[in-house]
Amino acid sequence: MEEKAFFATTVMGLEDVCAGEVQRILGLSERPELGRGRIFFRGPLEAIYELNIRARTLHKLFLLLHRGRFESLRDIYLAARRLDYTDIIRPDQSFAIRAERVGQHDFTSMDVAAQVGQAVIDSYTASRGVRLKVNLDEPDVEIYAFVRDDEFLLGVNTTGPSLHKRGYRVFKHPAALRTSVAAAMLYLAGWDGRGLLLDPMCGGGTIPIEGALMARKVPPGSFRRGEFAFLSLPFADEEEFSRRLEEALRAASKDRFNIIGMDKFRAYLDGATRNARSAGVEDTITFVQGDATRLADYLAEAPTHVVVNPPYGVRFKLRGLMRLYKGFLSSLSNLAPGCRLVLITAAKGTFRRAAEGAGVEVLEERRILHGDMWASIFICRA
Repeated sequence: MEEKAFFATTVMGLEDVCAGEVQRILGLSERPELGRGRIFFRGPLEAIYELNIRARTLHKLFLLLHRGRFESLRDIYLAARRLDYTDIIRPDQSFAIRAERVGQHDFTSMDVAAQVGQAVIDSYTASRGVRLKVNLDEPDVEIYAFVRDDEFLLGVNTTGPSLHKRGYRVFKHPAALRTSVAAAMLYLAGWDGRGLLLDPMCGGGTIPIEGALMARKVPPGSFRRGEFAFLSLPFADEEEFSRRLEEALRAASKDRFNIIGMDKFRAYLDGATRNARSAGVEDTITFVQGDATRLADYLAEAPTHVVVNPPYGVRFKLRGLMRLYKGFLSSLSNLAPGCRLVLITAAKGTFRRAAEGAGVEVLEERRILHGDMWASIFICRA
């Protein structure tokens, strides 16, 4: 079976987690190559179906058309011009170029988009004698041009909107965690459905919901059945995609798992319950209104895995944040000594001091870019 070249985007700082997931899903013998906010790998064309259906930490999957170095904007045009686009765009379809540029250059991302767009038109005209239509708002095919320093990547978006937009949220928490980050944190915690998973500050319920979907093996792509960009590509096989989606859904279970989402605010818990119901996992998550600094007052059983996205201090004064972190960590270490804790925060200094004061061991810290904010994921032993 012929292999294709791919790259996938993910959260910067979680590339290795995404690479491990892609390797498991596809059964690759080699681990994908890590880049900044993306990974590179080779696999069968069917990887387009499998990853868009099953991947939890991946954002967008691209069929890689070109990867190379350049010195000038003219080099970018020539690299794009040499490619044959007849396999990815039909003559009656429209296309758009989405460009992203990082680094110091004497041109803009708009210049990149214009040059690549012209190269696509020129190549297609030479091959088919047809001038392709450009539609920037609702194109049939999206081609992405990434320029970082002297590297130029060109790829076809097979996903459409990012996979972290699962589609089950009906309630939006003001500080909601990306689902892809929640899934990565659950992987880092070693959550596989065994034991008790606790999110003591669950907000809109993203972590317990993702934990339930993961334990039940519910494919996240099932929430957006017909919204994949690859369905517009000439080589897409809708029957094959439907068969693989149904196969993934059949492998999912309705088993119940021990998952608790706790929050201090009833309005958030009501929203989390609505989200869980929308995701089809309300029956396996227990939502509890309670104070994370007094866990023993609400829990009859010690958790084995704790994954949490607490306040960062954006709307918290530093003294109050330290009190919250230290109170929570002390409560956790008293209730569940030795449990696995994975926590994300932008207030890393405050967290480290609180952890030291509460006797919680920090095993690893990794920096990630969550939205437009740098944050730290801490992996700890309570």
